[in-house]
Amino acid sequence: MSQFLKFSFAAFLAIGMFVVAVSISEAQESPRIFRVDTGAPGGVAHVPAVVLGKIWNRELGISVQINDGQTLTRSALKLGRGQLEFMPFPTIIYFFLEGGRAMYKKKLHKQAIEASKNVRSMWGWPASFVHPITFQGSGVKTYHDLKGKRVFTGPPSGAAAVNAEAVIRAVTGYKPNKDYRAIRLPWGGGMQAMLDGKLDVFVRGSSIGSAVIEQLGIRKKFRILDIGDAVTNAAFKKYLSRPGRTHGVIPAGTYKGQINGDKDIVAAATLFQMAVRKSLSDDLVYKLVKSTWDNLDEIHQTAYGLRSIKKERPFVGVNMPLHLGAVKYYREVGVKIPPRLIPPEAK
Repeated sequence: MSQFLKFSFAAFLAIGMFVVAVSISEAQESPRIFRVDTGAPGGVAHVPAVVLGKIWNRELGISVQINDGQTLTRSALKLGRGQLEFMPFPTIIYFFLEGGRAMYKKKLHKQAIEASKNVRSMWGWPASFVHPITFQGSGVKTYHDLKGKRVFTGPPSGAAAVNAEAVIRAVTGYKPNKDYRAIRLPWGGGMQAMLDGKLDVFVRGSSIGSAVIEQLGIRKKFRILDIGDAVTNAAFKKYLSRPGRTHGVIPAGTYKGQINGDKDIVAAATLFQMAVRKSLSDDLVYKLVKSTWDNLDEIHQTAYGLRSIKKERPFVGVNMPLHLGAVKYYREVGVKIPPRLIPPEAK
């Protein structure tokens, strides 16, 4: 169900509580009500939408209507159809969308390619680290222990599940539902199944320090599986060749209740970009981009996981054309735009 921005950050931002309340104003020449789809509350797609909604409401008078708990592969189609104004957009999903690949390959092939022509980017950032979580006593200590286990990989038809299963295969060679049982459920259902003891492993893409992961530690001590030296394997290097995929480190001491929290954990990571529908006015998108970078310190202070948004690296993870309004802003401030990101309408 769509909900207007009114969220408590005490549980997952660790900076106290504040409430963002926005009112609905009538749509004008440029829309004043922004519809956005995100993943589960507290996740890497949800937090930036909430934080930006607060800033854009204050600076530009825009109200943001959030529909959370969504599968972002479906939301990408909605953005391309003009049913959303913006969304945090996983880089890999655009790769699937523009070519009608993976989950779009069969019934949605033509629709995906058409939708890809109507989405534009504003900036990108390293957003999500893959956290394969297992509770103490499960007998799972390494990726290779997943053999024969029940593993939650993500929502049905979602890019998260595709990515999680690809990481497991790159590290171990294991195939889903052959070497282990891949469980696909909505995010909330997956979390509850893990807490109820119906899963051996819960794989969740989250920003570093995410309260979603901390919630599991409140219930029981847990381990995050470490990729370790497998990052040098040919299979993992092949995995990294896909757009939007990288790897990094979850620092020691990040989470309370983590059994192996005394050492850095090598983890797969995914890149995101903030996308808007192409038909938004150039002037409005210019203001969205400007107000975001002008308030970057506030964004960093609001959520630890958003500190990876860097003004000096605005195009990390961007693989779709920029919106003309974004092009105007970056040219105005002297940021060099890679030719591949210049939209056809600007040429």
